[in-house]
Amino acid sequence: MVTRRKRSVDAGEAYMSVLYFLALVGVLVVIHELGHFVAAKLLDVRVLRFSIGYGRPLVRLRGAETEYQIAVFPLGGYVRILGVEDGPDVEPRDRGRSFANRPLWQRLVIIFAGPAANLILPILIYFVFFAGHTELPAAVVGDVFEDSPAARAGIEAGDTVLAVDGKSVRYWEDLERAIRVRGGDEVTLKLQRGPRVFEKYVVPTSDVVRKRDGQVSAQGRIGITRAPFVPMVGIIDPTSPAGRAGMATGDLIVNIDGRPVDNWSGVAAGLGRGARRTNLVYLRGTEVPGVPQVRLLAARFADLMPETRIDATLGRSAYTGLENAEMFLAHVDPGTPADLAGLRVGDLITTVDDQPIKHWAVLEQKLLSEPERTWTIGWRRTEHGKVVERSAQLTQVWRKELDQYGHTVERLVLGARNDVERGRGKMVPIDGRFGYAVSKAVERTGETIKLMAAGFVKVLGGDSPSESLGGPLTMYRVASVSGEQGWDSFLLLIALISVNLGLINLLPVPVLDGGHVLVFAIEGVSGRPLSARAKEKIQAAGLAFIGIITVLALRNDMMQYVFR
Repeated sequence: MVTRRKRSVDAGEAYMSVLYFLALVGVLVVIHELGHFVAAKLLDVRVLRFSIGYGRPLVRLRGAETEYQIAVFPLGGYVRILGVEDGPDVEPRDRGRSFANRPLWQRLVIIFAGPAANLILPILIYFVFFAGHTELPAAVVGDVFEDSPAARAGIEAGDTVLAVDGKSVRYWEDLERAIRVRGGDEVTLKLQRGPRVFEKYVVPTSDVVRKRDGQVSAQGRIGITRAPFVPMVGIIDPTSPAGRAGMATGDLIVNIDGRPVDNWSGVAAGLGRGARRTNLVYLRGTEVPGVPQVRLLAARFADLMPETRIDATLGRSAYTGLENAEMFLAHVDPGTPADLAGLRVGDLITTVDDQPIKHWAVLEQKLLSEPERTWTIGWRRTEHGKVVERSAQLTQVWRKELDQYGHTVERLVLGARNDVERGRGKMVPIDGRFGYAVSKAVERTGETIKLMAAGFVKVLGGDSPSESLGGPLTMYRVASVSGEQGWDSFLLLIALISVNLGLINLLPVPVLDGGHVLVFAIEGVSGRPLSARAKEKIQAAGLAFIGIITVLALRNDMMQYVFR
């Protein structure tokens, strides 16, 4: 009975995966051909047939001059325009409406209309996506990194940024964008702190940002974060006042001496009132038996009496043993550089190359900026009831991993992660939602086009391995995973692949739309139409190129999903 039910579920999942794949391919190709169709109709060029699918027609409708049909094989569709395949030799009454006999600019419009439709579709999809947003993160500082340009300028958590160099900002993305391009240049920030409005001058660092997939960019940063650090604590010293009070790593402080706290800055302020008794209310999660990844939060109380300590550098201070959980390791993957260096779950990372470090984002930025470098990592841990200092040299490695679609990708691996959530930060309503949705849709589509175009250049120039090419199995897998994640994810995938299809068709390869433009260019330079034999040779060359690409893609699919 169980086996039968499992088979039924597997069959249902396979059926839905096929539907997602057919929907993806069908929508993209139909939209492409619809572009050609609409342009031809607007220019009064006769369209003989518009087909959804290929092969024997299942449904056929005859219009005044165009035949519309749904065919048996639903993998896309096609449009047949008079004069594209028939050449100039058509019936005299239709000669004026033949594609081949139209001015060059009209032929170009009809040709480019297909790829243009694929590039317009993402704008519509992204518009729908962004139109659903009602509020955005405000330009309010959630937290400030220690020893950062912002900290040195006196910027504090909770400050609202009103303007950057005299230009008003309302949303966090506006602030981030303005700072990103100003690395190394002085920036004037207009801030509000309570009722007070003032200006601060800050020089963003120009950080080399290298993503885990290897992409590199330079970004200006001042050391602020939108999402505040939650008041989650770490305990490395069991003999400290906090350790003796029963507190543990992962506890979430919610109240200090009757004052609510919702970020780490509030904890630091509440504990910074000297060596006096402090009452804490905190939450601790307990696992629910039989229900993984579900934890129940229960309130607990702690009565702390800080110890007075004298440091040669810091002087007299009140010691509680409470640390920000930010730099405590929650995961160490076996066999990774972190594991081989000796790092373990519960360790507190304290230094990188003998420099103190207190924020995980700063650590990641350092490691990604020089991925091939060997770093000296220092940490503290508890051994046999005592706190000990450890350090080791560590070099990140590139490893092949499977992404969410089951495709092999190379990622830079450290192998250690924290597990600290971020606060939501302040949100504000969007001013002019329609305009915002339009601008973001155009912006996102432009970014996607730029990214895809750069990828094509790398592949064609030999800078990207041929293994990066994916075929129908890859598309099937991607469509299946995206469909399972929900319609929003599936629509975003359609937008991405639509840009891909539009750009591919612009390549100057015969049998593609860009190939028609290539023929027009050759005819324009030579001053006469190409012979039928010459066109046949060009078509054959184009088919050979497409064939080679197809074989490579199929080979990659087989190696990825069949022989893996």
